[in-house]
Parts: sequence; C-alpha cells; structure tokens
Amino acid sequence: MNPARLMRFAPLSLLYTLWLATALLAGSIQAGESASGVANASQSASVPASNAEIRQWYNDQVATIAVLDQQWQQQGLNPEQRARRAWAIRHDARLKAREFMRDKSEVALLQARDKAKYGNPDGPDFDFLVAQNRKKGAQGDEVYLQIIGSSERTNTEVNQSFGAQKPEK
Repeated sequence: MNPARLMRFAPLSLLYTLWLATALLAGSIQAGESASGVANASQSASVPASNAEIRQWYNDQVATIAVLDQQWQQQGLNPEQRARRAWAIRHDARLKAREFMRDKSEVALLQARDKAKYGNPDGPDFDFLVAQNRKKGAQGDEVYLQIIGSSERTNTEVNQSFGAQKPEK
C-alpha cells in the first residue's frame, strides 16, 4: 500500500478506529449503535473529497476489523458479540462514506441499490445477515463467523472502478 495515501487519511481513520474500539471495549456504546458523532468531530483532520478517496477511506475502515477481531477473541468475546461489532464498524463506515459523498444523487443510487438488495437503503442490518447465512446452511457460531468474515471483504469491482485498493494485511 502507498504509505502517502494511508497517511493522508490516518488521522481520521486512526482516531475513529481507536475511539470506536475503546468505546466498545469500555461498554460506552453497544455494537450496532452509531459512532457517527465522534467521526463527525474528528473528520476535520482529513476528509476524503473524491469518490476514489472516499472508497479508499471506507476500505481502510473495513481493514481494521480483522485486527480488532483478534483482540476481541483474546478478550473472550463470543462469535455473536464479535460479529455484531464487526457489522457495526462496517455499517457505520458505509454511512459515513455516504455522508462524505458530494453528489447526493449518487448516494440515492446506492441507497436504491441497497433497498433492492437488502430491503434497507442503508445496507443489510445484522438480522438480515444472520437470516442470509442460515439460509445458506450455516448453524450455531458459524453464522456469526461468516458475518465476521464478510465484514472484512469489500467489493473488488467497486474498488477497481474507483482505483481504490484493499489495504494489505
């Protein structure tokens, strides 16, 4: 990954990630609650402007999930708790990325796509993902492990269309 690109968004990404991880660990927010207020306060450090920069910012947020999941495992969180936290990070990043977008008609298109695909303009909710994994035959903890795994993956075609890259692990 290009270190210059990472450093451009590092203040916001790191502040948001550190705050979210700390808040989740301290129990001051529950997984699934919006962390947008703090992200709004810290976004002045460096706000992505173009859709390519916004997509890269989104990918950088999602990339934190794998590291956080390892920490959650060490802390003894069960798969459902970890899945809820992973989902919340990705969901909040999705909403924040859309807030960054200047062209609201593009946001409307994304919301229409999500409404058609997930029944929700803001993307899949946690219960939708649980039901989807159960339909695919997952049972027990596997349902939640699949949610964790999918929360760490972004759409390769969308990334390529914006020239964004998933950060290296």
